[in-house]
Amino acid sequence: MRVHGAPGRPPRLVVSVPGMSLSDSLRSAIVIANVVAALLLAGAYVLMGRAYPRRYLRWWALAWVGEAAFAFSGLAALELRKLPDGLPWSLACTLIGQWGIHTAALLVPLGAWAIATGRDDLRMLARRAVYIALGVALLATFAVPLTDPAARDLRFAVRVVLPRIASMIGLLASVVLLRQVARRTGLSGYRWTWRMLAIAAVSRGQYLLLGAFGDRLLPREILPAYFGVLPLVDTLLLAAIGVTTAVALVEDEALAARQALEARAAAEQAAARSAAGLVSALDALSDQVIVLDGEGRLAAWNPPFADVLRRQGRPAPTVGAALVDVVAPERAADWRTRLPALLGGDAMAFEASIAYPEDDTPGYFDVTARPIRDGDPERGAVTGAVIVSRDVTARRALEARLQQTQRLDTVGRLAGGIAHDFNNLLTAILGSASMARETIPLEHEAQADLGDVLLAAERAAQLTRQLLAFARRHPVTQQSLDIGERLSVMERMLSRLVGPNIKLRAELGDALWAVRADPAQLEQVIVNLVVNARDAMPAGGALTLRTANRVIGPTTRTDRLPRPVPPGEYVEIVVEDTGIGMDPQTLAHAFEPFFTTKPVGQGTGLGLAMCYGIIRQQNGVIWIESEPGRGSAVHIVFPRHLGEVPVPADAVVLAPTPTPAQGGSETILLVEDEPQVRAVAARTLRGAGYRVLKATNGRDGLQLARRERGTIDLVLTDIVMPEMGGREMAELLRQFVPQAVVLYMSGFTAGGLPIPGTDAEARHFLQKPFTPPALLARVRLLLDERPPLAQPADLPAIA
Repeated sequence: MRVHGAPGRPPRLVVSVPGMSLSDSLRSAIVIANVVAALLLAGAYVLMGRAYPRRYLRWWALAWVGEAAFAFSGLAALELRKLPDGLPWSLACTLIGQWGIHTAALLVPLGAWAIATGRDDLRMLARRAVYIALGVALLATFAVPLTDPAARDLRFAVRVVLPRIASMIGLLASVVLLRQVARRTGLSGYRWTWRMLAIAAVSRGQYLLLGAFGDRLLPREILPAYFGVLPLVDTLLLAAIGVTTAVALVEDEALAARQALEARAAAEQAAARSAAGLVSALDALSDQVIVLDGEGRLAAWNPPFADVLRRQGRPAPTVGAALVDVVAPERAADWRTRLPALLGGDAMAFEASIAYPEDDTPGYFDVTARPIRDGDPERGAVTGAVIVSRDVTARRALEARLQQTQRLDTVGRLAGGIAHDFNNLLTAILGSASMARETIPLEHEAQADLGDVLLAAERAAQLTRQLLAFARRHPVTQQSLDIGERLSVMERMLSRLVGPNIKLRAELGDALWAVRADPAQLEQVIVNLVVNARDAMPAGGALTLRTANRVIGPTTRTDRLPRPVPPGEYVEIVVEDTGIGMDPQTLAHAFEPFFTTKPVGQGTGLGLAMCYGIIRQQNGVIWIESEPGRGSAVHIVFPRHLGEVPVPADAVVLAPTPTPAQGGSETILLVEDEPQVRAVAARTLRGAGYRVLKATNGRDGLQLARRERGTIDLVLTDIVMPEMGGREMAELLRQFVPQAVVLYMSGFTAGGLPIPGTDAEARHFLQKPFTPPALLARVRLLLDERPPLAQPADLPAIA
């Protein structure tokens, strides 16, 4: 090794190696070649970034530009320092080189991180890396004294050693990240890339090792030449890194394409499975589902739609057939007007009905139709439509039965109110007629007319009792009953009732369960049903009475029943005839009051209505099955009763009417809002010797009781009155007239009135209409049985 120099010029190092010599000019050429290779690689990354939209390629391009700047700045700084005024330019080159090497140390691992994570949104981090590298470059360039010979080693460490360490660390971090990518993807390009980066990191490490321990690792005369060859190695590594990166990109694109194809195939398989699942789901639906294309032709449907077409006698649907050609003609006309709007984007919902020729019954459907849009569900182009039809025939029938039940209940309440008012009128008629007969001689010709009036009034009273039975306000005495035994006793009487041209047959089941019912009302129902059956067979026929035990389970068909029947054990009575039968329209109104098919004057229309009210009051269910020309069958079911039936504690106990009736001299407070009833009752009581105080309602009765509180012996009051009813008045009256007995009367029956069962006096009830003897007898009985007199209490305030 020789050193050559001239006065005023820096020395020039020439290394002599056997067979080899390396001058400064050659080493400069190698460095320049390294710079050119780095710039070419950076340009290649820029071009690849245009073909492959990967942002990390731009970062790596900038990183290799920084490597080139570092390599070239070192050479330029040495040459510029040879000039007399070249120190500032030398520092500028050093700053640029330092900035480049530190930028590379940060951007290379950042690009590897983007490859490993698949992220392409790290632009802010890259920008900050450039700023950080600039700050580190400023410190490395100006933090150490520039001309102090003692700081020469420190300047070398900061400007050469530390950048190489940073570059090596950055390369090693990239190696770790890309090695993970290579393992995950199995691509050879990434595998060779991380290997080339590892060799580059080793190359950076050689500068440090040879700088610190070069004289120990290599002969001293070879060391300068080795340092000179390292930039050439870096040049070759840069070329290799560029090639392996390009291979990795190509393989990455091929892998992405293969994965896209696999994902598409998987998506197609998933779509096929989804379509199969959708078809299965549509097949499982009970609603009709139709899918149309953009021209209104069938694209898909489910079995219920095909089943409805079959029931209509239409051919089976086919793909591509027009909807208006598939459905029935009466529905095709409707769809011709609806389809253009539907395929134009309008959703619609409506109700439709179709006819089934096989059973001559209509079917009702709730139809919902919506367009199918491409893309945006609100504004996308209409590509078809889906139509869903739900069969609501059973619901419509249930609603009709519910409306009929509500109508019957409303009519029942109306009938109860009419019976109440009618009983008031009959009370006045019976009372006036009875008193008129008593005031005229027996041989007077008016006696016969008054007798006819009383007879007509009694018949009218029987009619009101039928109305009250329909309204379920008739008193009921239920007991444990054997229906078979009861019908066997009635069989002879019923055979005489139907006449000789009708054959009566009783098929009574064995070991019938007991039921809880009112025997008299049950007999009344049976008689009415038998009479109706007889009238339905004017030319004769057969009438059958059947009884049997019946178990109704959760799956038992009860759609013909007027109301749901809970599962359980029942006793069934069937009254079946072979008469003319009823059509569906007549059958729908059979239980309505005053509805009859008999000629005028031959029926009141209350028979079946009364039966309906009685059976409902007995917790049973009654319904009719009938067809024109095939007779009728009336079914009644009573729930099975286990054990004896206790007598209700609040039952109204009517004492026997004594005969003959006796009068008296006691004071009676009469409270009645109906003037005619009040006049007849007052006249009857006064005629028997009683002192009568009259009031028109409960409030007036309390005022009279206040004035006459020490003299009143009995209170005869109506229950339902305006302003204040009889029950409320009696509760207030007992506070200051405790000695008075209360006798209630009403046009309603006791079974439908809120009479307190804890008060013994409130159990006495007189049903309207009543005759004067019945009134006098009941009053006398209660006065004779009244408790000893008690002292009156203080008068309460009356609002």
